[in-house]
Amino acid sequence: MRFSRLSPARLRPGRSGFPSRAASQQNVLEASPPARRFRTPRWGDTRLWIGLLLLVVSMFAGAKLLSQESEAITVWQVSRDLSAGAEAIDLKPITVALGQARGDYFPVEETPTGRLRFPVESGELLPRSAMTGSQQEPSRVITVGVDPFHAPVDVAPGDRVDVWSTPTNSTFLPDSPASDRAPSPQLALESVLVERVESDSLGGRKAVVLRVTPERVGDLVQASRSGTIDLIKVPVQGSGS
Repeated sequence: MRFSRLSPARLRPGRSGFPSRAASQQNVLEASPPARRFRTPRWGDTRLWIGLLLLVVSMFAGAKLLSQESEAITVWQVSRDLSAGAEAIDLKPITVALGQARGDYFPVEETPTGRLRFPVESGELLPRSAMTGSQQEPSRVITVGVDPFHAPVDVAPGDRVDVWSTPTNSTFLPDSPASDRAPSPQLALESVLVERVESDSLGGRKAVVLRVTPERVGDLVQASRSGTIDLIKVPVQGSGS
């Protein structure tokens, strides 16, 4: 009689007819994969170099951000459009990192003096190059009365306006054509700087203080005395370089 070769677990059944606990543990050990030892990364491993590169880049980026924060400075920012010739008004502080250009702008500890050499738009930083300094060209200020709806509602100091005058003391013949009866408005002064605006000070009219050169004072006085004044706002067309 021939006997087949049996495993040790089958030769040692338990009392209940099933394999014993020792045999079960041995079968589990035989079925599980062999443990692998952790291998130390080699210098030739590409993943190691990629990880080191990412670490170095993150270190440099963090150092750059910290250096920019340390170089931040609080300077003046223009909160609305200002025309050439206006004073530095309606300014608000803002903290920015300017780097080597920090000396080109006014810090909040310094009050800008003089008038603008070129227009500065709302939201721009106030550069030193925009100011003329303490020396200013000769000028005169004159107040004109403007009826309601004959000037922009938002006209303010620092704006520039064209001054138009419509004659009111002209004499017309009764039988003249209608086109000849209506007086034609005339451009009295172009791009005049608004120095100050006072509302409801002249019988419901706006008192607008304009700054002009000495040789144009006579033209403005004549326009305000001979007809109705209209002010047309000149839009700001960007800052200079």
